[in-house]
Amino acid sequence: MNRLSFIAIFLILFTILPPASAQPTTELSVRRCIDLALKQGYATGNAASDYQSSRKNYQAALRRLRTTIDLSVDLPNFRESLTNQFNPETQAYQFYQTQTMQMQATLNITQPLVFTGGTLTFRDYVFRRDQTSGLSGSSQTTRDYFSNFAVEYRQPFFTANQLGIAHEKALLGLQQTQTSYVRDQLNIIYNVTNEYYIVYQLQRRVAIVQEQVDQNQDSYTTAQSKYEAGLIAEVEALKSEVDLVTSQNDLLNTQRDLAREKNTLRLMLGMSLSDEIEVRDSLVYQPVALDTARAIQSALEHRSEVSIGEMNKRLREIDIDLANTKREFRFDLTASYGLNRNNTDPARVFQDFGATRNAALTISVPIFDWGTNSLEVESAHIQYRNAVAAQDYTQQQIRQEVLDLVNRFHVAESRIKVLGKVVSVAQRGYDINLERFKSGTINRDELAQSQQRLTSAKLNDLAALVDYKLALEDLKRKTLWDFERNEAVKVVEESGE
Repeated sequence: MNRLSFIAIFLILFTILPPASAQPTTELSVRRCIDLALKQGYATGNAASDYQSSRKNYQAALRRLRTTIDLSVDLPNFRESLTNQFNPETQAYQFYQTQTMQMQATLNITQPLVFTGGTLTFRDYVFRRDQTSGLSGSSQTTRDYFSNFAVEYRQPFFTANQLGIAHEKALLGLQQTQTSYVRDQLNIIYNVTNEYYIVYQLQRRVAIVQEQVDQNQDSYTTAQSKYEAGLIAEVEALKSEVDLVTSQNDLLNTQRDLAREKNTLRLMLGMSLSDEIEVRDSLVYQPVALDTARAIQSALEHRSEVSIGEMNKRLREIDIDLANTKREFRFDLTASYGLNRNNTDPARVFQDFGATRNAALTISVPIFDWGTNSLEVESAHIQYRNAVAAQDYTQQQIRQEVLDLVNRFHVAESRIKVLGKVVSVAQRGYDINLERFKSGTINRDELAQSQQRLTSAKLNDLAALVDYKLALEDLKRKTLWDFERNEAVKVVEESGE
């Protein structure tokens, strides 16, 4: 088969075979983007992982305050050595060979008493012991068994409840983690919404610039016809060509920006960069009643910074209590009761127990420490005052932030109302000037200015509408109140065990 035949067959097959199907385009709305981001986005997965890790750490801290059971077993415990001892028969010190083989088990059950700060312990100790000792050739081996069960109670008095404090700190830490997760989730929702509107704005900008290109193409065609007919100078036709090329260049730059922002949105949504996406929402201005007092009140009641600030104040109060505890007058009561038995017969080691009892009251009186503890207490008080000041400052910041967002919302709303009329006027002005240019009443410069006014009006109107929507979304994030639906924001919290 010659080369020409091969090329002919290839062209026939290429003509007959259907073209490869294009990859389907995924149409996205704001709600769809948020759902995808919360389901499979990297930022959500990272925030959820941090939340789960922190929550498990705090759950572990809480569970350390529950009953613990520990078992220790020696199987075996072997010791052998020479011991220097006095021999009454020879009236001299001699070295005895000693050997001990011991098999033992210790079971400890400890129950912290969170409400009192005490500790209750159940302990059982059992062993079997084989002992060999004596001089070489006259050693003796004995075996015995021992069982010891005891209940011990320890309780401090006139001091801070350390266990209760640990329990409260763990709970506060868990609440801080949950609050931070909710804040991270709201930030993710806003960032995705913001990126969605950036893509939407660029997508609409492409359409507007494409319309400008079409208008310039029409003007260029008209100018060329007039130039060829000798109705206008060559410079007028050249201006039309320059305007056309400039608008085509703007279109290419806008399309490039759109492709870049689409990639950013894909990453946020956890999609492949090869996925075709297109936003489909049509932004329409809908008036929203905005209550500034409600916005500030909702922000102060629900913002995570306020909740975390309150928790931080409580933690600093706990630090003051702990600092005071280190050097203060206190009682410590220790009481125990046990049953034990030692016997060479393993069958009798758990019979006829003997009782062991112990009670002690320890009094601790701080006398002198060079003022170390006083400085620690003063430092804790300073940290508490800083926490109070930080909380007040945070509340003032939130008020100012909400007021700024409300002002941004009203400015965007005013711009929409004004720019909507500007677009209508600019469109009518351009249509009139286009007809006048075709009839030769005006020159190319006047038409270009009219066209530029129309494009700027459309872009400004689009920017105002997007800014209006983003202001509403930012208010929703910063106040946790949905003013469009007039209800509190519902946040989907990560489910856990």
